[in-house]
Amino acid sequence: MDKEKVEQLKILTQQWLNEAEEFINHIPPVQLYTAVGVVLSTLILLLIIRLFKRTTSNTIVLTGLSGSGKTYLFYQLRDGSAHQGTVTSMEPNEGSFILHSEEDKKGKLKPVHIVDVPGHSRLRPKLDEFLPQAAGVVFVVDSVEFLPNCRPASEY
Repeated sequence: MDKEKVEQLKILTQQWLNEAEEFINHIPPVQLYTAVGVVLSTLILLLIIRLFKRTTSNTIVLTGLSGSGKTYLFYQLRDGSAHQGTVTSMEPNEGSFILHSEEDKKGKLKPVHIVDVPGHSRLRPKLDEFLPQAAGVVFVVDSVEFLPNCRPASEY
């Protein structure tokens, strides 16, 4: 920019500031103080909410009917193994780990907290313990037995 344009910009800025000052001087003081108070209160409230807000969750809940393969999927994600001999779980499997597929990547890796909730109907209330902290839910369905289990899966 050449000097003339800079000077024009300075003049326009000064005119705009003078108009803004004139406008503010015409506002009754009570109204002005109220507006400033509302803005400051809003900023303070937003700051407090941000400070006390829960951190983003990294919990993924695996759920589904009993025998659908949730535990198999849990161990596959954890360490890439089939974990031979899995049986119907009576307690949730939990673990925080870097996914097996992400271990070879460089950069900042965040561990994921995965919860495998038992699928037996008597143990479904355990699902309610983990849902409030879940960032996502994976409903596992056995594709081989899908049609016979279609109704129970829809009622889950």
